[in-house]
Amino acid sequence: MLKQVVTVLVICLFLVLAIGSGEEETPEAVDEKETETEEINTDEKEQKEEVFTIGDTVEMGELQFTVNSARFDTGDEYFSPDEGERWLVINCTIENLSSESTSISSMMMFDLVDEEHYSNDLSLGADTDGQLDGELGANRTMRGEIAFSVSKEHSEWEFIFEPQLFGFGQAIYEIKEEELD
Repeated sequence: MLKQVVTVLVICLFLVLAIGSGEEETPEAVDEKETETEEINTDEKEQKEEVFTIGDTVEMGELQFTVNSARFDTGDEYFSPDEGERWLVINCTIENLSSESTSISSMMMFDLVDEEHYSNDLSLGADTDGQLDGELGANRTMRGEIAFSVSKEHSEWEFIFEPQLFGFGQAIYEIKEEELD
Protein backbone atom coordinates (compact mmCIF):
# COMPACT_ATOMS: atom_id res chain seq x y z
CA MET A 1 0.00 0.00 0.00
CA LEU A 2 2.81 2.39 0.89
CA LYS A 3 4.52 1.61 -2.42
CA GLN A 4 1.36 2.59 -4.34
CA VAL A 5 1.02 5.87 -2.45
CA VAL A 6 4.67 6.74 -3.12
CA THR A 7 4.24 5.89 -6.81
CA VAL A 8 1.18 8.15 -7.10
CA LEU A 9 3.02 11.00 -5.33
CA VAL A 10 6.04 10.65 -7.63
CA ILE A 11 3.80 10.75 -10.71
CA CYS A 12 1.97 13.83 -9.38
CA LEU A 13 5.29 15.54 -8.64
CA PHE A 14 6.52 14.74 -12.16
CA LEU A 15 3.36 16.22 -13.71
CA VAL A 16 3.61 19.40 -11.61
CA LEU A 17 7.26 19.85 -12.59
CA ALA A 18 6.53 19.17 -16.26
CA ILE A 19 3.70 21.69 -16.33
CA GLY A 20 5.58 24.31 -14.33
CA SER A 21 8.83 24.08 -16.27
CA GLY A 22 7.36 24.76 -19.70
CA GLU A 23 8.23 27.93 -21.52
CA GLU A 24 5.63 29.86 -23.41
CA GLU A 25 6.25 29.75 -27.14
CA THR A 26 5.12 32.91 -28.82
CA PRO A 27 4.33 32.55 -32.51
CA GLU A 28 6.51 34.74 -34.67
CA ALA A 29 5.73 35.51 -38.28
CA VAL A 30 8.49 34.42 -40.62
CA ASP A 31 9.34 37.22 -42.98
CA GLU A 32 10.73 36.05 -46.31
CA LYS A 33 12.49 39.41 -46.67
CA GLU A 34 15.06 40.30 -44.04
CA THR A 35 14.05 43.94 -43.60
CA GLU A 36 13.66 45.94 -40.46
CA THR A 37 10.51 47.90 -39.87
CA GLU A 38 9.53 50.31 -37.17
CA GLU A 39 7.38 48.79 -34.48
CA ILE A 40 4.21 50.64 -33.66
CA ASN A 41 3.34 49.89 -30.05
CA THR A 42 -0.42 50.02 -30.18
CA ASP A 43 -2.86 47.41 -28.92
CA GLU A 44 -4.44 47.20 -32.38
CA LYS A 45 -1.09 46.45 -34.04
CA GLU A 46 -0.22 43.78 -31.46
CA GLN A 47 -3.66 42.19 -31.85
CA LYS A 48 -3.23 41.95 -35.64
CA GLU A 49 0.18 40.29 -35.28
CA GLU A 50 -1.28 37.49 -33.13
CA VAL A 51 -3.77 36.34 -35.78
CA PHE A 52 -2.43 34.87 -39.03
CA THR A 53 -4.04 34.13 -42.39
CA ILE A 54 -3.74 31.47 -45.08
CA GLY A 55 -0.23 31.54 -46.53
CA ASP A 56 1.46 32.90 -43.39
CA THR A 57 4.37 31.00 -41.87
CA VAL A 58 5.00 31.16 -38.13
CA GLU A 59 7.86 29.84 -36.06
CA MET A 60 7.11 28.42 -32.61
CA GLY A 61 10.09 27.05 -30.77
CA GLU A 62 11.85 24.79 -33.24
CA LEU A 63 8.83 24.23 -35.48
CA GLN A 64 7.91 26.30 -38.51
CA PHE A 65 4.23 26.05 -39.45
CA THR A 66 2.34 27.19 -42.56
CA VAL A 67 -1.33 27.00 -43.53
CA ASN A 68 -1.02 26.56 -47.30
CA SER A 69 -4.70 26.49 -48.28
CA ALA A 70 -8.19 25.48 -47.22
CA ARG A 71 -11.16 24.01 -49.09
CA PHE A 72 -14.48 22.27 -48.59
CA ASP A 73 -14.98 18.54 -49.25
CA THR A 74 -18.48 17.23 -49.98
CA GLY A 75 -17.62 13.56 -49.60
CA ASP A 76 -18.33 10.69 -51.97
CA GLU A 77 -20.84 7.87 -52.35
CA TYR A 78 -19.59 6.16 -49.17
CA PHE A 79 -18.85 9.06 -46.82
CA SER A 80 -20.48 12.47 -46.63
CA PRO A 81 -20.95 15.16 -43.98
CA ASP A 82 -23.99 15.05 -41.71
CA GLU A 83 -27.08 17.07 -42.68
CA GLY A 84 -26.42 20.80 -42.24
CA GLU A 85 -22.65 20.31 -42.13
CA ARG A 86 -19.69 20.29 -44.50
CA TRP A 87 -16.05 19.31 -44.19
CA LEU A 88 -13.43 22.04 -44.00
CA VAL A 89 -10.06 20.64 -45.12
CA ILE A 90 -6.93 22.61 -44.19
CA ASN A 91 -3.61 21.95 -45.95
CA CYS A 92 -0.55 22.57 -43.74
CA THR A 93 3.23 22.24 -43.71
CA ILE A 94 5.30 21.66 -40.57
CA GLU A 95 9.08 21.93 -40.62
CA ASN A 96 11.24 20.68 -37.73
CA LEU A 97 14.18 23.08 -37.42
CA SER A 98 15.82 21.22 -34.52
CA SER A 99 18.49 18.54 -34.45
CA GLU A 100 16.09 16.09 -32.76
CA SER A 101 12.92 14.41 -33.99
CA THR A 102 9.53 15.40 -32.61
CA SER A 103 6.07 13.84 -32.54
CA ILE A 104 3.21 15.46 -34.44
CA SER A 105 -0.41 14.71 -33.45
CA SER A 106 -3.36 16.23 -35.28
CA MET A 107 -5.67 15.39 -32.37
CA MET A 108 -3.45 17.07 -29.77
CA MET A 109 -2.01 20.04 -31.68
CA PHE A 110 -4.90 21.39 -33.75
CA ASP A 111 -8.35 22.85 -33.07
CA LEU A 112 -10.93 24.72 -35.13
CA VAL A 113 -13.26 27.22 -33.46
CA ASP A 114 -16.30 28.73 -35.20
CA GLU A 115 -17.79 32.23 -35.01
CA GLU A 116 -19.78 31.27 -31.92
CA HIS A 117 -16.58 30.06 -30.18
CA TYR A 118 -17.48 26.36 -30.39
CA SER A 119 -14.78 23.81 -31.10
CA ASN A 120 -15.41 21.69 -34.21
CA ASP A 121 -14.84 17.92 -34.45
CA LEU A 122 -12.15 16.33 -36.57
CA SER A 123 -13.54 14.49 -39.57
CA LEU A 124 -12.07 11.14 -40.54
CA GLY A 125 -14.37 10.67 -43.56
CA ALA A 126 -13.13 13.60 -45.64
CA ASP A 127 -10.83 13.07 -48.61
CA THR A 128 -7.44 14.38 -47.46
CA ASP A 129 -3.97 14.30 -48.96
CA GLY A 130 -1.42 13.10 -46.43
CA GLN A 131 -1.81 13.40 -42.71
CA LEU A 132 -0.33 15.48 -39.93
CA ASP A 133 0.57 12.66 -37.58
CA GLY A 134 3.72 10.77 -36.74
CA GLU A 135 7.39 11.29 -36.08
CA LEU A 136 8.97 14.31 -37.77
CA GLY A 137 12.72 13.85 -38.02
CA ALA A 138 15.35 16.50 -37.41
CA ASN A 139 15.44 19.11 -40.19
CA ARG A 140 12.57 17.35 -41.98
CA THR A 141 9.28 18.67 -43.39
CA MET A 142 5.79 17.15 -43.20
CA ARG A 143 2.86 18.25 -45.35
CA GLY A 144 -0.70 17.04 -45.01
CA GLU A 145 -4.34 17.92 -44.53
CA ILE A 146 -6.64 17.93 -41.54
CA ALA A 147 -10.45 18.01 -41.87
CA PHE A 148 -13.14 19.30 -39.53
CA SER A 149 -16.94 18.97 -39.58
CA VAL A 150 -18.37 22.50 -39.64
CA SER A 151 -21.88 23.93 -39.80
CA LYS A 152 -23.05 25.30 -43.16
CA GLU A 153 -24.25 28.38 -41.25
CA HIS A 154 -20.71 29.50 -40.42
CA SER A 155 -18.32 31.28 -42.74
CA GLU A 156 -15.37 32.18 -40.46
CA TRP A 157 -13.21 30.05 -38.21
CA GLU A 158 -10.06 30.21 -36.11
CA PHE A 159 -7.62 27.37 -36.80
CA ILE A 160 -5.40 26.91 -33.76
CA PHE A 161 -1.93 25.32 -33.83
CA GLU A 162 -0.67 24.49 -30.35
CA PRO A 163 2.59 22.52 -30.61
CA GLN A 164 3.25 21.84 -26.93
CA LEU A 165 1.27 19.24 -25.02
CA PHE A 166 0.50 21.51 -22.06
CA GLY A 167 -0.58 24.48 -24.18
CA PHE A 168 2.22 26.99 -23.73
CA GLY A 169 1.53 29.26 -26.68
CA GLN A 170 -0.50 28.92 -29.85
CA ALA A 171 -0.69 30.32 -33.37
CA ILE A 172 -4.18 31.34 -34.48
CA TYR A 173 -5.06 31.44 -38.17
CA GLU A 174 -8.19 33.22 -39.40
CA ILE A 175 -9.97 31.14 -42.05
CA LYS A 176 -12.74 32.85 -44.06
CA GLU A 177 -15.06 31.13 -46.53
CA GLU A 178 -14.40 33.69 -49.26
CA GLU A 179 -10.65 32.87 -49.12
CA LEU A 180 -11.07 29.12 -49.68
CA ASP A 181 -9.98 27.26 -52.82
